[in-house]
Amino acid sequence: MPSGYSDRVRRGSSARSAQESGVKVDARSERWREHRKKVRAEIVDAAFRAIDRQGPEVSLREIAEEAGTAKPKIYRHFTDKSDLFQAIGQRMRDMLWSAIFPSIDIAKDPARTVVRRAVEQYVRLVDEHPNVVRFLMQGRFAEQTESTMRALNEGRDITLAIADMFNNALKEMELDYAAFELAGFATFGAAASATDWWLGADRDSPRRLPSEKFVDYLTTIMMGSINGTCEVLGVRVDPDLPLHEGVQRREQVA
Repeated sequence: MPSGYSDRVRRGSSARSAQESGVKVDARSERWREHRKKVRAEIVDAAFRAIDRQGPEVSLREIAEEAGTAKPKIYRHFTDKSDLFQAIGQRMRDMLWSAIFPSIDIAKDPARTVVRRAVEQYVRLVDEHPNVVRFLMQGRFAEQTESTMRALNEGRDITLAIADMFNNALKEMELDYAAFELAGFATFGAAASATDWWLGADRDSPRRLPSEKFVDYLTTIMMGSINGTCEVLGVRVDPDLPLHEGVQRREQVA
Protein backbone atom coordinates (compact mmCIF):
# COMPACT_ATOMS: atom_id res chain seq x y z
CA MET A 1 0.00 0.00 0.00
CA PRO A 2 1.48 3.39 -0.90
CA SER A 3 2.90 5.22 2.09
CA GLY A 4 1.05 8.43 1.13
CA TYR A 5 -2.30 6.66 1.37
CA SER A 6 -1.33 5.20 4.74
CA ASP A 7 -0.34 8.63 6.00
CA ARG A 8 -3.64 10.12 4.85
CA VAL A 9 -5.57 7.32 6.59
CA ARG A 10 -3.66 7.90 9.81
CA ARG A 11 -4.20 11.67 9.55
CA GLY A 12 -7.90 11.17 8.83
CA SER A 13 -8.24 8.76 11.70
CA SER A 14 -6.44 11.19 14.02
CA ALA A 15 -8.69 14.06 12.87
CA ARG A 16 -11.83 12.00 13.50
CA SER A 17 -10.53 10.98 16.90
CA ALA A 18 -9.83 14.59 17.78
CA GLN A 19 -13.28 15.65 16.59
CA GLU A 20 -14.94 12.86 18.51
CA SER A 21 -12.85 13.71 21.53
CA GLY A 22 -13.81 17.36 21.13
CA VAL A 23 -17.51 16.48 21.04
CA LYS A 24 -17.14 14.46 24.21
CA VAL A 25 -15.25 17.27 25.96
CA ASP A 26 -17.90 19.79 24.89
CA ALA A 27 -20.69 17.51 26.10
CA ARG A 28 -18.94 16.99 29.42
CA SER A 29 -18.40 20.74 29.77
CA GLU A 30 -22.07 21.40 29.06
CA ARG A 31 -23.17 18.78 31.59
CA TRP A 32 -20.82 20.32 34.16
CA ARG A 33 -22.19 23.82 33.51
CA GLU A 34 -25.74 22.54 33.90
CA HIS A 35 -24.75 20.72 37.09
CA ARG A 36 -23.21 23.88 38.54
CA LYS A 37 -26.33 25.91 37.66
CA LYS A 38 -28.50 23.27 39.33
CA VAL A 39 -26.39 23.22 42.49
CA ARG A 40 -26.30 27.05 42.63
CA ALA A 41 -30.09 27.15 42.34
CA GLU A 42 -30.45 24.54 45.09
CA ILE A 43 -28.19 26.54 47.41
CA VAL A 44 -30.20 29.72 46.73
CA ASP A 45 -33.40 27.77 47.49
CA ALA A 46 -31.85 26.57 50.74
CA ALA A 47 -30.75 30.11 51.61
CA PHE A 48 -34.31 31.33 51.02
CA ARG A 49 -35.69 28.66 53.35
CA ALA A 50 -33.08 29.32 56.02
CA ILE A 51 -33.64 33.10 55.96
CA ASP A 52 -37.43 32.66 55.93
CA ARG A 53 -37.28 30.44 59.00
CA GLN A 54 -34.37 31.88 61.00
CA GLY A 55 -34.44 35.54 60.06
CA PRO A 56 -32.03 37.97 58.41
CA GLU A 57 -29.24 37.17 60.91
CA VAL A 58 -28.83 33.67 59.44
CA SER A 59 -25.24 32.52 59.10
CA LEU A 60 -23.53 30.92 56.12
CA ARG A 61 -23.09 27.77 58.22
CA GLU A 62 -26.87 27.60 58.78
CA ILE A 63 -27.46 28.09 55.05
CA ALA A 64 -25.01 25.26 54.33
CA GLU A 65 -26.81 22.99 56.83
CA GLU A 66 -30.14 23.79 55.18
CA ALA A 67 -28.61 22.90 51.81
CA GLY A 68 -27.25 19.64 53.23
CA THR A 69 -23.69 20.58 52.39
CA ALA A 70 -20.60 22.22 53.90
CA LYS A 71 -19.49 25.86 53.71
CA PRO A 72 -16.50 25.06 51.45
CA LYS A 73 -18.88 23.61 48.84
CA ILE A 74 -20.83 26.89 48.80
CA TYR A 75 -17.60 28.70 47.95
CA ARG A 76 -17.07 26.32 45.05
CA HIS A 77 -20.30 27.60 43.49
CA PHE A 78 -20.28 31.25 44.63
CA THR A 79 -17.32 33.61 44.46
CA ASP A 80 -17.99 34.93 47.96
CA LYS A 81 -20.83 35.85 50.30
CA SER A 82 -21.68 38.86 48.18
CA ASP A 83 -22.19 36.58 45.16
CA LEU A 84 -24.64 34.44 47.14
CA PHE A 85 -26.49 37.47 48.53
CA GLN A 86 -26.82 38.91 45.03
CA ALA A 87 -28.23 35.58 43.78
CA ILE A 88 -30.85 35.73 46.55
CA GLY A 89 -31.78 39.25 45.41
CA GLN A 90 -32.03 38.06 41.81
CA ARG A 91 -34.30 35.21 42.88
CA MET A 92 -36.63 37.62 44.66
CA ARG A 93 -36.63 39.90 41.61
CA ASP A 94 -37.47 37.01 39.29
CA MET A 95 -40.29 35.87 41.58
CA LEU A 96 -41.74 39.37 41.61
CA TRP A 97 -41.29 39.78 37.86
CA SER A 98 -43.09 36.51 37.09
CA ALA A 99 -45.93 37.45 39.46
CA ILE A 100 -46.55 41.01 38.23
CA PHE A 101 -46.36 40.91 34.47
CA PRO A 102 -48.88 38.12 33.75
CA SER A 103 -51.39 40.02 35.92
CA ILE A 104 -51.41 43.25 33.92
CA ASP A 105 -52.24 44.31 30.37
CA ILE A 106 -50.91 47.79 29.71
CA ALA A 107 -52.92 48.08 26.48
CA LYS A 108 -56.30 47.41 28.09
CA ASP A 109 -56.06 47.93 31.85
CA PRO A 110 -56.67 51.37 33.38
CA ALA A 111 -53.64 52.96 35.03
CA ARG A 112 -55.07 52.45 38.51
CA THR A 113 -55.63 48.74 37.79
CA VAL A 114 -52.07 48.28 36.51
CA VAL A 115 -50.62 49.92 39.60
CA ARG A 116 -52.91 48.16 42.06
CA ARG A 117 -52.26 44.70 40.63
CA ALA A 118 -48.51 45.31 40.68
CA VAL A 119 -48.73 46.49 44.29
CA GLU A 120 -50.89 43.50 45.27
CA GLN A 121 -48.35 41.04 43.88
CA TYR A 122 -45.49 42.91 45.52
CA VAL A 123 -47.15 43.04 48.94
CA ARG A 124 -48.14 39.36 48.69
CA LEU A 125 -44.53 38.38 48.03
CA VAL A 126 -43.23 40.60 50.85
CA ASP A 127 -45.82 39.10 53.20
CA GLU A 128 -44.77 35.56 52.24
CA HIS A 129 -41.02 36.23 52.60
CA PRO A 130 -40.65 39.08 55.12
CA ASN A 131 -37.32 37.88 56.49
CA VAL A 132 -35.82 37.63 53.01
CA VAL A 133 -36.95 41.19 52.30
CA ARG A 134 -35.44 42.36 55.61
CA PHE A 135 -32.26 40.46 54.78
CA LEU A 136 -31.98 42.22 51.41
CA MET A 137 -32.96 45.68 52.61
CA GLN A 138 -31.18 45.92 55.93
CA GLY A 139 -27.75 44.62 54.88
CA ARG A 140 -26.64 43.40 58.29
CA PHE A 141 -23.39 41.89 57.05
CA ALA A 142 -20.48 43.95 55.74
CA GLU A 143 -20.46 41.74 52.64
CA GLN A 144 -24.06 42.69 51.97
CA THR A 145 -23.44 46.38 51.39
CA GLU A 146 -22.67 46.05 47.68
CA SER A 147 -24.97 43.10 47.04
CA THR A 148 -27.85 44.82 48.83
CA MET A 149 -27.53 47.78 46.49
CA ARG A 150 -27.44 45.41 43.52
CA ALA A 151 -30.55 43.60 44.77
CA LEU A 152 -32.35 46.92 45.22
CA ASN A 153 -31.26 48.00 41.76
CA GLU A 154 -32.74 44.79 40.34
CA GLY A 155 -36.00 45.51 42.15
CA ARG A 156 -35.91 49.02 40.75
CA ASP A 157 -35.56 47.50 37.28
CA ILE A 158 -39.12 46.16 37.61
CA THR A 159 -40.43 49.63 38.39
CA LEU A 160 -38.49 51.03 35.44
CA ALA A 161 -39.88 48.27 33.21
CA ILE A 162 -43.40 49.39 34.13
CA ALA A 163 -42.33 52.98 33.39
CA ASP A 164 -41.14 51.73 29.99
CA MET A 165 -44.53 50.14 29.41
CA PHE A 166 -46.28 53.42 30.20
CA ASN A 167 -43.87 55.28 27.93
CA ASN A 168 -44.37 52.85 25.04
CA ALA A 169 -48.14 53.00 25.42
CA LEU A 170 -47.95 56.78 25.02
CA LYS A 171 -45.18 56.84 22.41
CA GLU A 172 -47.23 58.81 19.90
CA MET A 173 -47.40 61.72 22.39
CA GLU A 174 -43.56 62.03 22.31
CA LEU A 175 -43.27 62.59 26.05
CA ASP A 176 -39.98 63.09 27.90
CA TYR A 177 -38.73 59.63 28.91
CA ALA A 178 -36.48 61.13 31.59
CA ALA A 179 -39.65 62.08 33.50
CA PHE A 180 -40.85 58.46 33.39
CA GLU A 181 -37.46 57.26 34.57
CA LEU A 182 -37.41 59.79 37.40
CA ALA A 183 -40.89 58.67 38.43
CA GLY A 184 -39.71 55.04 38.39
CA PHE A 185 -36.81 55.78 40.73
CA ALA A 186 -38.95 57.93 43.02
CA THR A 187 -41.73 55.33 43.10
CA PHE A 188 -39.35 52.51 43.89
CA GLY A 189 -37.70 54.51 46.65
CA ALA A 190 -41.09 55.27 48.19
CA ALA A 191 -42.13 51.59 47.99
CA ALA A 192 -38.87 50.35 49.55
CA SER A 193 -39.09 52.83 52.44
CA ALA A 194 -42.77 52.09 52.97
CA THR A 195 -42.04 48.34 53.00
CA ASP A 196 -39.29 48.75 55.59
CA TRP A 197 -41.74 50.72 57.75
CA TRP A 198 -44.57 48.23 57.25
CA LEU A 199 -42.51 45.17 58.17
CA GLY A 200 -40.76 46.72 61.16
CA ALA A 201 -37.15 46.16 62.12
CA ASP A 202 -37.46 42.72 63.74
CA ARG A 203 -38.88 39.39 62.65
CA ASP A 204 -41.38 39.51 65.53
CA SER A 205 -42.56 43.01 64.69
CA PRO A 206 -46.28 43.11 63.89
CA ARG A 207 -47.35 44.59 60.56
CA ARG A 208 -48.06 48.29 60.93
CA LEU A 209 -51.21 47.89 58.80
CA PRO A 210 -53.33 45.00 57.50
CA SER A 211 -52.13 43.88 54.06
CA GLU A 212 -55.27 45.20 52.34
CA LYS A 213 -54.82 48.66 53.86
CA PHE A 214 -51.13 48.68 52.95
CA VAL A 215 -52.03 47.83 49.34
CA ASP A 216 -54.61 50.64 49.33
CA TYR A 217 -52.20 53.23 50.69
CA LEU A 218 -49.26 52.14 48.56
CA THR A 219 -51.44 52.21 45.43
CA THR A 220 -52.52 55.76 46.32
CA ILE A 221 -48.88 56.79 46.82
CA MET A 222 -47.94 55.25 43.45
CA MET A 223 -50.83 56.99 41.71
CA GLY A 224 -49.67 60.25 43.29
CA SER A 225 -46.26 59.69 41.73
CA ILE A 226 -47.89 59.07 38.34
CA ASN A 227 -50.04 62.18 38.65
CA GLY A 228 -46.96 64.21 39.60
CA THR A 229 -45.15 62.87 36.54
CA CYS A 230 -48.12 63.82 34.37
CA GLU A 231 -47.95 67.33 35.83
CA VAL A 232 -44.29 67.54 34.76
CA LEU A 233 -45.15 66.21 31.30
CA GLY A 234 -48.05 68.60 30.83
CA VAL A 235 -50.67 65.86 30.55
CA ARG A 236 -53.64 64.63 32.53
CA VAL A 237 -54.52 60.99 33.10
CA ASP A 238 -57.91 59.46 33.83
CA PRO A 239 -56.85 56.57 36.09
CA ASP A 240 -60.01 54.61 35.27
CA LEU A 241 -59.41 54.42 31.50
CA PRO A 242 -56.76 52.52 29.52
CA LEU A 243 -53.70 54.71 29.06
CA HIS A 244 -54.14 55.33 25.34
CA GLU A 245 -57.67 56.60 26.07
CA GLY A 246 -57.18 58.25 29.45
CA VAL A 247 -54.13 60.46 28.83
CA GLN A 248 -54.53 63.89 27.23
CA ARG A 249 -52.40 66.97 26.99
CA ARG A 250 -53.58 69.69 29.33
CA GLU A 251 -54.28 72.14 26.50
CA GLN A 252 -56.67 69.57 25.02
CA VAL A 253 -58.51 69.26 28.32
CA ALA A 254 -58.71 72.96 29.14
